[in-house]
Amino acid sequence: MSMSKRSRAKAAAKARKHQAQKQTAEAAEAAAEAAAEAAAEAAAKAAAETAAEAAKTAEAAETAAAAQTEQWLTTKETLALAQISRTTMHLKTKAGTFPQAIKIGKKCVWIRSEIDQWMKGMSYREIIK
Repeated sequence: MSMSKRSRAKAAAKARKHQAQKQTAEAAEAAAEAAAEAAAEAAAKAAAETAAEAAKTAEAAETAAAAQTEQWLTTKETLALAQISRTTMHLKTKAGTFPQAIKIGKKCVWIRSEIDQWMKGMSYREIIK
C-alpha cells in the first residue's frame, strides 16, 4: 500500500499548510504579547504622569488655600489684637521680638497667623514689658 505521487504531494501540501498556520498562530500570539506589554508600559507611564499632575494640582490647591486663609492686619487691627501700644510694637519690632511688618506702598500690614503665634508664645506680662 504505497502512496501515489499525487497522494504524497497532497499530504506534503497539507503538512506545509498546517505548519504555516501554526507559525502564523505563534507569530500572532507573540505580537499580542508584545502589544500587551507595550500597553502595560504605556498605562504605567500614563499613571505615573497622572499621579505627578495630581500631586502638582494638590500642592497648588494647598498653596492657594493657605494664601486665602492668611489674613492681613492693619496697624490698628494689630495693636488691638496684640493689646499693646504703637510705641511698644515699634520697640519690640526693632528688638526683633515682634513679627516684622510687610510694607505695601505707604501702608504696613502684619500676617494674623504670625501675630497669633507670637501671642501664644508670650505671657501677658511678657507682652507688656
